Amino acid sequence: MRTKTERVLRLMYLLSWLIFVGLSIETGGIITSFIVSLYHPEAAKNMYIKLNLFDLQQYDAAYYNATVAFIITISALKAFIAYLMIKIFSKINLTQPFSIEVAEWIQKISEVALGAGLLSIVANGYVDWLADKKISVPYHWAAEEFLLLGGVVFIVAQVFKKGIEMQSENELTI
Repeated sequence: MRTKTERVLRLMYLLSWLIFVGLSIETGGIITSFIVSLYHPEAAKNMYIKLNLFDLQQYDAAYYNATVAFIITISALKAFIAYLMIKIFSKINLTQPFSIEVAEWIQKISEVALGAGLLSIVANGYVDWLADKKISVPYHWAAEEFLLLGGVVFIVAQVFKKGIEMQSENELTI
């Protein structure tokens, strides 16, 4: 008989897989629509995520390429975070919940989220610079959300590391 916690962890594991697959499809769709738009510029009017970058592409191909590169990278980082969640849920053990391997993955999630937040800030600055040139890029970079996620997960990682220390001390005590 599984406990409620085990069922919740199993559900989270399955949800992590769904999120990972969805974000991977999104990233692949953006890459595919970008490649198509290189050969058929009209495709930039309706990219995979209903993004219209046609005006930007017509203004300057390098600006267009850089903007799409930011979008693809951030989308790939979101998928990578979901992949790390899968790793965590597949390895967590309720009898010995604190392991170095899981702690490293939690730490990695905080690093990737903070990196995505910083990249989003750079991308936002780039889009603001393009806006000064009267070119609109209708995309939400989610910089604040990534930074908040990274900060919260960093704190969880530190608590988890303390849990590892306490679990190790407990194992040494008879």
